[in-house]
Amino acid sequence: MPSYYDIDTILAEEELLVVKPSFDFSLLAHLDPDSSHLQRRSRKRPRGDDDDGIEKDHDDNDAADNSNGGLPEGTKIKMPLWAVERWALLGFIRFPSLPRHYGRKMKERLEADPVSVDLRSKNEHYFQTGMLLVNLLLRASHVALRHSSASRRSRQSAAQNAHTIAMEQSAQQARMLQRCLLSTMMGRRLCRNFDWALSSLDSNGMEDDVSSHVNKLTELERNMFGRGVEASGAVGRWREFGCARMGISGVVLKMQQRQQQHSVQTAGAGKEEKPSKKRVVSPVGGEAARAF
Repeated sequence: MPSYYDIDTILAEEELLVVKPSFDFSLLAHLDPDSSHLQRRSRKRPRGDDDDGIEKDHDDNDAADNSNGGLPEGTKIKMPLWAVERWALLGFIRFPSLPRHYGRKMKERLEADPVSVDLRSKNEHYFQTGMLLVNLLLRASHVALRHSSASRRSRQSAAQNAHTIAMEQSAQQARMLQRCLLSTMMGRRLCRNFDWALSSLDSNGMEDDVSSHVNKLTELERNMFGRGVEASGAVGRWREFGCARMGISGVVLKMQQRQQQHSVQTAGAGKEEKPSKKRVVSPVGGEAARAF
């Protein structure tokens, strides 16, 4: 699990997802941007002369819905990844589709030529967001299947069956997305990133223009590229100046000091004080050593 205070994880969880409520949500109409427009439209709906009673009933229902501020079942809304995690695990929402840059067409592009795809324009934390999304879908589908298997003895409703089927489909999409992300991140795209990192400095120490390549990289790939450039520069300096006498690491020095302190404490604790002896003269006239 990523750290709660990890900035990259916080930014990766800002991805907007399209979700559908599994039932009517009360007092959550503000999550739908079109709710206010629909309410104004229902208020201005024309009324005929012949069906005054029917239209009056509709107006009463609309007034009740407007006063409740509910979000109807099956309404498509967009919410960030961090906000839907708990709802998805409880079975309150469904995922009708994945974001477009994680969909089928994007997978086909990545399988055809992953190097030329500009992933940064889609999401700066493309791989991290994708893996968080995969983890959420798999966990939600696992919970839904567990509840469905536990309630097989009782009669399930049609809504529960539909929710279970939808979560199974989401789990299949999540597994396909996981394979695509791993093959893209650890495949040709990674090799090309290393090639650019190792060749960014020529033999004369001059930097090449790598902006066209770096602009397409995600934050994870940029960090890997920066580490590769640092390693390439260190290798170049080692080849130019040779290997000098290496200094002792600070960690090694601290460990040596701790070992010395521990050995001193152990020797002091194990050393017993011997009683002092005093030479005295016995009554007989001889000398004897008696310990007091």
